[in-house]
Amino acid sequence: MRKISCVVLCFCLIIMSFCNVFAEGENGPEIRATSAILLHEGSGRVFYEKNADAKMYPASTTKIMTALLAVENLDMQAVLTASETAIDIERDGSNIGILSGEEMTVEQYLYALLVASANDAANVLAEAVAGDIPSFVEKMNARAAELGMTGTHFMNAHGYHNENHYTTARDLAKLSTQVMEHDLIRQIVSTALYEIPPTNKYKETRVLSNSNSMVNPYRNHRYVYDGAAGIKTGHTSDAGACLVSYAQRDGVGLFSVVLNAPVEYDGNYSFLDTIALFNHGFNDFSLKTISDINEIVSVREAKWAKGDGQVVLSAKEPMEVLLPKQYDQEKLTKEVFVEEYLEAPVKKGDVLGRLVYFYDGEEVGNVDLIAQKDVEKSTAKMVFSTLWSWIFNAWVITPLAIIVAFLLLRRYAEAKKERKERERRRNEARRNFYR
Repeated sequence: MRKISCVVLCFCLIIMSFCNVFAEGENGPEIRATSAILLHEGSGRVFYEKNADAKMYPASTTKIMTALLAVENLDMQAVLTASETAIDIERDGSNIGILSGEEMTVEQYLYALLVASANDAANVLAEAVAGDIPSFVEKMNARAAELGMTGTHFMNAHGYHNENHYTTARDLAKLSTQVMEHDLIRQIVSTALYEIPPTNKYKETRVLSNSNSMVNPYRNHRYVYDGAAGIKTGHTSDAGACLVSYAQRDGVGLFSVVLNAPVEYDGNYSFLDTIALFNHGFNDFSLKTISDINEIVSVREAKWAKGDGQVVLSAKEPMEVLLPKQYDQEKLTKEVFVEEYLEAPVKKGDVLGRLVYFYDGEEVGNVDLIAQKDVEKSTAKMVFSTLWSWIFNAWVITPLAIIVAFLLLRRYAEAKKERKERERRRNEARRNFYR
């Protein structure tokens, strides 16, 4: 009886496993975090989302904005001196024990900020950018507005919990795509260990260990992910476990955000959920070349052009987009947008339009359309066209029409007068005959 029960149980588990795999392939992975999003670096296309616009607490993922403002406004080799106000932080928050008057470069403070998630480093950078913390927070919110982070409001530079300090998964994804355009940030967030040499306040070298286990095998090798390159962890009791991540494989870059993930006996789901999202992106989608530079996309007429006047348009560069590995060709459509008015001369390589591809109604990629060859201008055509247009211009044709009408009326009146005169003469001739 036990053997039969075990067989039945195993069979059920196999069926459940099969169903789960099938469900993942159709709808994406099962995510334990309250909010999540996965998007493609190149196109910004979203491959998965769950409550992506829900108001959430960001915890230390806030430091991504702090880092962005620092790289945009400071010299990386400038030396900053920590103030008393900068190191006045809640001691239950993460820090590296920066001392008042301690001197380090902006770059070193950035490593402390993003590798060790140091709240004290966040404040030092904030004061360097804006003079004081409140002014820096204003800059944070202004920059968020510029990036279209409509669901975000910051209250501090480090993410320590505040009821009015919140964001969304979608907003953090927007922020991440912006910050990862900076090579130094990419380098910092993918660093496992970093050493700060002795300073004017510390005699010993400080070794910083990245809080992101996906790039740091010394934290927890279980979560190390091939291709991961950052970005930032976060955790408070109110925010739960948060993780903003980036990974790249075979030229494909993906951004992932998970917020308020549980940390349980079987693991930290900020990492487990992120790994599941990345696997979904890399395993279920692949790059497809859907546009070639030799393909003629459109042929248009150019005004005043020599010869046939045809402008041949093709893609400026081959276009690769991420599509489901088993995609439906009928769902892949395209639209061509060309300038409404084309006029010669046209030079080979001139950008004259855009080719946009859609999959299942969603834009998946676009590329510039360029002229494949020179199209010269015909002076004769231009002169003739101009003269013809001038002749039929309303300002010209209206007076001409009036003159013609006047002449026709005048001729009609003269003809009528002549008819009357002829009739008079005939009548007079008859009268003379009968006399």
